[in-house]
Amino acid sequence: MRILNIMLAQVRGGVETMSLRYHAALKASGVSVLSMGHPQGVLGEALMRADLAAEEFRPVHALFNHDPFAAAHIAAAARDFQPDLVLTHGNRATGICLLPFLGTAARTVQVIHNFRHKGQSGRVRAAICVSESVAQSVRGKHPDLPVYELANFGPLGVRPVKPAPTGGVILGALGRHHVNKGFDILLRAFALLRQSGLDLTLRIGGDGPERGALEGLARELGVTDRVDFAGWIAEPADFLHGLDLSALPSRVEPFGLVVAESMAAGVPIVATNIDGPKEILRGGELGVTDRVDFAGWIA
Repeated sequence: MRILNIMLAQVRGGVETMSLRYHAALKASGVSVLSMGHPQGVLGEALMRADLAAEEFRPVHALFNHDPFAAAHIAAAARDFQPDLVLTHGNRATGICLLPFLGTAARTVQVIHNFRHKGQSGRVRAAICVSESVAQSVRGKHPDLPVYELANFGPLGVRPVKPAPTGGVILGALGRHHVNKGFDILLRAFALLRQSGLDLTLRIGGDGPERGALEGLARELGVTDRVDFAGWIAEPADFLHGLDLSALPSRVEPFGLVVAESMAAGVPIVATNIDGPKEILRGGELGVTDRVDFAGWIA
């Protein structure tokens, strides 16, 4: 089988990282894969690190939805590669692959990573949804569309469970700096805990459009000396294992791979009680869903 794997975003985050993981998983299963993406995106960086071979990647830069120049590049790749399926990550890649002149619509399968899917998703051959809640959302809008559930995945290096801290406590969070991730909530909670006299530091890994606003909020709250914005984290397991408590304060979270990654890293995690984390924790089977006295635990 031959699969064309497309992620057009330049930003770095969970969705973009999953496009690379799909490439690796498909290749490991014996599928011939050609990936396309922004030259400075996650896939382009993988080429620079030699995680992708030169023949496994073609750069394409889409400036906007239905960009005709990007569409022409994808059409040329499809003619050359002759894929059996086209796997798209994100609405922009999906929209371009549904353009009639490309001839790829009947072969396009969209990996739907969040609740921001558009009406065009009803015209793909099938959808792969990262969680039950996302699948329910898609089925509600497109009842005739074949929908498959496949949780986000990645290499999880299991570490020993860390003992409770005996001195200062390191809190941390990892993710794209977007309003949906709720890092502003975490900063405010951290400031309140500091005001109560607890010896805490906070590490926030990742990057994104809210980075400047979050740094400004840390200054406003007077905690800049205790907060480290670590930037893009290439190895989540190492970052997470260095924490005493991992937090996922998201307002919206279709899946939340960092929950599983924190557990594998041997670190306790506290997450908002919303769709993705609830599914990973099996509705409380793998975690506590009632209120937790975190100040008492830290003390």
